[in-house]
Amino acid sequence: MNSFTCNFKKQFLKAAGELLGFILLLFLFDRLVFMLIQRAESAYYQQNTIYSLKDKFAMASKIGDYQILIFGTSRTYDGIHPLYIRNQLGIKAFKEAFVGKGPMYNYYFYQEYKKQMGIPRVVIYGVDYFMYNITTWRSWMQRFDPDVIDALYYNRGVSMLLANKGKIDNLLNTFLNTMQKDLSRVEHTQIEHDCTLMGNYLGQTISGDVVTQKPPQYNKVFFFRYPGREGVYFSRLLEELHRDKVTVLLVSLPDYIGTYWTNKFHRQYLRAFRYYQRKYANVHFLNYNSIKKFDLKNPEYFINGGWGRTNSHLSQAGAEVLNRLFIEDLRKVLPEHEMQKSH
Repeated sequence: MNSFTCNFKKQFLKAAGELLGFILLLFLFDRLVFMLIQRAESAYYQQNTIYSLKDKFAMASKIGDYQILIFGTSRTYDGIHPLYIRNQLGIKAFKEAFVGKGPMYNYYFYQEYKKQMGIPRVVIYGVDYFMYNITTWRSWMQRFDPDVIDALYYNRGVSMLLANKGKIDNLLNTFLNTMQKDLSRVEHTQIEHDCTLMGNYLGQTISGDVVTQKPPQYNKVFFFRYPGREGVYFSRLLEELHRDKVTVLLVSLPDYIGTYWTNKFHRQYLRAFRYYQRKYANVHFLNYNSIKKFDLKNPEYFINGGWGRTNSHLSQAGAEVLNRLFIEDLRKVLPEHEMQKSH
């Protein structure tokens, strides 16, 4: 009996040791692969440096005084246009909205904008249904202090690969997108770099990627609640804008009707952003994603979207209609002396 117990303990300790050794090897392998991915990412972005903010602000300073700053994703990029604001109100708007720019990017960008350009009178922020599910593209964050950003960017966990799976997937997608760049993507990147081009951009005329036929069944999408992935940075930005006494317009842009019903939890979405209007006296929420306010059923007003599609962008024709509505609302919240300025 004693001999059996002794052998059992030996076998148990041996198996336990082998298991611990295997776990240790997995741990070291996880850290090694993650370190190699970090280095590959760093090398990639060093070779594909995105136009620096220093150059961008230098160009903007030559153009003149900006009173309005515009944030958002590609939906705002295609939906709200500084040229209409300048022509109708005589006020210049600096538009930073672009694909891959989430709340984290916008928060850090505002810190740099204040230093270089001063505090704006008004911030326009396009708030999407997927606002709290956005992850800022790593390439845009390269514009800021890498020591600060790296500490914020990567998650910690027993497995660094699993903890950062989403970010690693985004990196792989970035590699693929770079390899498959088309002329349209290059053209829009040039617009993002150039304040003059961005100031004159009026949207895309292409159409035909709108699903207009309602299928018998289609996927419906939940609203991602705060804080989600980067919602904390959105709250920090609004708090800072409140301290800076900046008028803020949170704008809900129109979706094609199919996308509107795909993103079905509108009450939760509206409640989430109207909350900030109640919390801060300087914040206004404008909802144009409404059948009563905008012709969501007109496919000519959109370049994509539809039933089962969660994302929808305005066409040039749709953006023109939206900007007419928006500028009238913007006029109401701007101080009268601001409207009289012409730069």
